[in-house]
Amino acid sequence: MTVRDNADAKIIDVNEDLGSYAAADLRKTIDELINGASQKIIVNLSEVQHINSTAIGAMVGSAKRLRASGGDLKVYGLAENLKRTFDLVGASSVLEIYDSESSALAAF
Repeated sequence: MTVRDNADAKIIDVNEDLGSYAAADLRKTIDELINGASQKIIVNLSEVQHINSTAIGAMVGSAKRLRASGGDLKVYGLAENLKRTFDLVGASSVLEIYDSESSALAAF
């Protein structure tokens, strides 16, 4: 998992499936960015084939937290199986999901 800057947003590139340990790492990374005053966060899931509910919950909770302070968290790069998972658990109705980094950036 790496973090990089693009415009005034922080991009988290997830390069592994998000099971229990990686989900905890994702939550920690997002929390560190929020605590460091980042208001625009994008999570790149283009290399992820499996995600658990803990990771989805971390993104949903972080998006709500950011929105309360004028920021947001957006997601892009979901494979079809991940889109179905997000739909199944209701995360698609909370998270803004995009096909590309440029479209996620443009939505801020």
